[in-house]
Amino acid sequence: MTTGPADRAIVLHLLRGAVPERADEISGFWTRYGHAVEVAPSSKGVTMNADASRIRFDTKTIDFFWLLGFSAWRAIEVYSPALVLATVTGMPLSQALGVDAERGQYEFDYKQRVGSARSLLAAEQTADISWPADVPEPTADRDGLGNDQHKATFDLVALALAFTLLHEFRHVMFCADNSAPSTLPEEEIACDTWAREFMTSGLAAYATTHGHSYAQVQQKRAMGIALAALIIHAMTPTYAQWGNRQYPPIAERLTAMISGYSLPAGSSFWPFTACLLIALMRQENRPLDIVANSNQEMVEILLDRLR
Repeated sequence: MTTGPADRAIVLHLLRGAVPERADEISGFWTRYGHAVEVAPSSKGVTMNADASRIRFDTKTIDFFWLLGFSAWRAIEVYSPALVLATVTGMPLSQALGVDAERGQYEFDYKQRVGSARSLLAAEQTADISWPADVPEPTADRDGLGNDQHKATFDLVALALAFTLLHEFRHVMFCADNSAPSTLPEEEIACDTWAREFMTSGLAAYATTHGHSYAQVQQKRAMGIALAALIIHAMTPTYAQWGNRQYPPIAERLTAMISGYSLPAGSSFWPFTACLLIALMRQENRPLDIVANSNQEMVEILLDRLR
């Protein structure tokens, strides 16, 4: 295990880069709470947790974010044709999926990719799995990635990881301030809600200063958080997905992270998130006899069906 200023600085740099309009506030938190950042030896399962004095993770868990993020991005090409058909014609989604004759091979490939990512959870270290040939190795060099699609995925993975680290930092704050909610499940939801709010409030001034529209910036942040929701779902053991003394039902966490955005109907957030949720429902063999007139309505119904 390593605990040093370099690890702490790397996490601080990631968070400042993900939420640049609040960079000074993040640095202030880092000074105020004085917590450590511990990089633990890689082991089976997931290492990502916090207490009053430190945030702790291992590099294999970071690799999992990367590999599942790059794999999940492909859900768009697998499910968007059926999504478009269903929302335009009013056809049930299950029927639209059946009409898409080319989906089978794409879906098989997608499941293989996700399977590779999930195999990391059972491995001792990243080197123990076969890394997909068309997924770049984890890197901090965004500009060195081969194409714009990889760069876009890099951005969303970075935002997803930033969300999760902010979630863990909120645990640090709760513990250090002795202000945590009365139950652990309540604390988990509170950390999700705080991290989401931290990443999505106060965007207007930042967008204006950097020549972006508010909707553009909010859309990208929301897409990164939606990806974080999918990754957190995959990290949650099956036995805990319905909730226990430590964690709320995973559907409640996904709803806290994904629902309620005031994005335009034409925002890319809606089809992107719908495809992620369809992929999740397909993996769990859940019925998709859903009729929705828009991508936003599809996301709302899918979230409700996950309960």
